[in-house]
Amino acid sequence: MNMNNENIRKAVREEIRQHPVLTSSLKHFAEHNAVFYPGYGNLGDALIAVGTLDLFEDIGWAPKHVYGRHKHVLSGHSHVVMGGGGGWVKGLWESYIEQTVEFLQNGGELLILPSSFSGFGECLLPYADQVTIFCREQQSYDALIQQGMPEDRVFLCPDLAFYTKEKHFSDLEVAGHYPVLKIFRRDEEGISRLSPRDSVDLPLLFNDVQWATFDECLPPLRAAASLISQFECVETDRLHMAILSTLLGRTVKIKPSNYFKIKAVFDYTLHRFPTASFEESAQGYSCEEQNDDAYVRKLREEIKHLKREQQAEWERRTIALRQNDALLSRLEAVQEELGEASKKADILLEEKQAETRQKEDLMQQVGVLQNELKRKDDNFDQICLELAQLHEKKNGEFERLKQELETIRSSRLHRLGERYYTIFRLPGVGALLRGVRKIMTG
Repeated sequence: MNMNNENIRKAVREEIRQHPVLTSSLKHFAEHNAVFYPGYGNLGDALIAVGTLDLFEDIGWAPKHVYGRHKHVLSGHSHVVMGGGGGWVKGLWESYIEQTVEFLQNGGELLILPSSFSGFGECLLPYADQVTIFCREQQSYDALIQQGMPEDRVFLCPDLAFYTKEKHFSDLEVAGHYPVLKIFRRDEEGISRLSPRDSVDLPLLFNDVQWATFDECLPPLRAAASLISQFECVETDRLHMAILSTLLGRTVKIKPSNYFKIKAVFDYTLHRFPTASFEESAQGYSCEEQNDDAYVRKLREEIKHLKREQQAEWERRTIALRQNDALLSRLEAVQEELGEASKKADILLEEKQAETRQKEDLMQQVGVLQNELKRKDDNFDQICLELAQLHEKKNGEFERLKQELETIRSSRLHRLGERYYTIFRLPGVGALLRGVRKIMTG
């Protein structure tokens, strides 16, 4: 590869990596849990996606991706980073404006990576304080500023396809065995009514794809790069085939498309590469041919618009079907839960009934015990009465015996006996009396 080309490639990559507003904006959005909305398009958009993913990888950010094209695809998110590209050309490419406006109306913040713009400034102007826009060329930047967008919300930055790392294609053979590969557009952007017979529009082989991962982008890109590497020169009006060919070191002759994008990107970035050149072309058609061509383009635009509506409707129906499936699954789960709850309720009812019966049995037993206790209380009262009567009777007998004892103690015989026993206990006379008593009883 031409060393000058290689040095310029590194310089452009460094310019992107060190872009103060781009890096600070991505950091701000990452801190607010932003999601990434990858761009739709052909193989050229896959090259933008690879450069974007390489940049995210270098700054250490792996955002969640959002997929789909329906109007509400960005709903539920507060911060969105939108992939760069050419989907902002009024009347030609209007891929994202409907989703974007609804998102901004709901208060979201949007960062649009380097893109081309034509005619959408007035749509974004009411939400200027919510958007940060990067233009990949001067003409888009000037148009947005002229339409009233504040200068502190719009910035210039090279197309992120230039950030694609060498490692993705470094192992491909770059011999250049054949002289010229022609890659001319056959879609709405082409200005040639008929492409050359030896032209192959490689990007259209992979069209209307939302490029989101390396695994999706690199296989078809490597196949295209392998083919391009077999040729010394590439002639094209495809911007990103021109960029890819330039990054691969091919001599590239760039032709204009039907709007300013390719010339503007060449003037802003591609012109720095010595192997790339831009060649103006004249259409050279008669008025009748131009009218026919305009009519064909109009039909193509109408068909494309219908296809977009059909795609959006299909996505809406798909979402509705998925929601219905989810609701049915939830309904089945709820029914199962209700069935389980009903079984548990039956079990609880049986347990409650058994508990009630047990309580009734206990109440009956309590009644029996209360009756028995009452009967015993009555018996106890009777016993207490009898004991009181017996006690009274005993007290009467005790008083009577006490009186009899007092009578005995007060009698002469008792006093005589006490004197006798007093003498009986005397040492001298007592011994004599005990002897006489022994003889008498003896």
